[in-house]
Amino acid sequence: MHHYHAKMRDCEDEMDWDNLKVLLAISREGSLKKAARRLGMDQSTAGRKLSALEATLGTILFVRSKAGFVLTEAGELAIPLAAEIEAACNVLIDTVASTENEVMGTVRLVGNPWTLKVLANAAMADFLALNPRLDIRMVATAPGRQTRGDATLSLWFEAEPREEEFSIELGQVPYAVYIRRGAENAHNSWVRFYDEDADRPRIALATKKLEAEDGQLRLTATDADVLLAAVRSGVGKGLLPMCLAERDVDLVRVTPGRPEFFRTLRIHVSPDIIQTQRLLVTIDWLRAVFADVFLPSTTP
Repeated sequence: MHHYHAKMRDCEDEMDWDNLKVLLAISREGSLKKAARRLGMDQSTAGRKLSALEATLGTILFVRSKAGFVLTEAGELAIPLAAEIEAACNVLIDTVASTENEVMGTVRLVGNPWTLKVLANAAMADFLALNPRLDIRMVATAPGRQTRGDATLSLWFEAEPREEEFSIELGQVPYAVYIRRGAENAHNSWVRFYDEDADRPRIALATKKLEAEDGQLRLTATDADVLLAAVRSGVGKGLLPMCLAERDVDLVRVTPGRPEFFRTLRIHVSPDIIQTQRLLVTIDWLRAVFADVFLPSTTP
């Protein structure tokens, strides 16, 4: 018994919150490399922190394999406790910040590359100037599983919220068909959105319907910025977000009038962190800037 209590005191003295962050990040990402990238550190540093945590606890938390990192029984027990510590840290940050009438801490904004790009270009500087102790971490990726306790807001089109998520509608983003100015020889060629996971088919189906009337598919891509570059280079015409295409002087709409398609942009967020002050402030900002960022001035 004396040995047990001595070990617990040693554990308390040596416990490092940064090491627990690595534990949570690996459980959420499934690999050491992705966890390190998520935390903004190199892989070897993340590996050392995990080893230090396992040494402190006196147990193995993950089984390493070619398929990734799999939690051991001890790891399964550790994750919810580490998440509770993370949530407590979030509360601490909010409480301290509220006494100084400002928000502080990190908010992860996860979404498609082009949606994050237009936010960074059009609205981010003013928001950060108003919140000097807030850190925004933008992560461009495909829709994935939201993680409880993680200060993350995910911006997705069509993707259904997981059972543990809230979904907040930001608004309708209009799309229209564009072609390179003067590229009449490419008028019967198409570029199209392609979703490798096939879980967001509406945009691809909309383009297929338009294609059926005339033309041939020449190129597919998984992001609107790539499609826009292909249209600009003269590969063919394509269904693009109007907020991107109307700012490009090399592109013209094929058919003026009402946009051919609308996509609903939503925020996905875990319910146990929705009241976190930095998330509430960021959500309010996203709502306030939606029209300026995602709606073109030419929308009928």
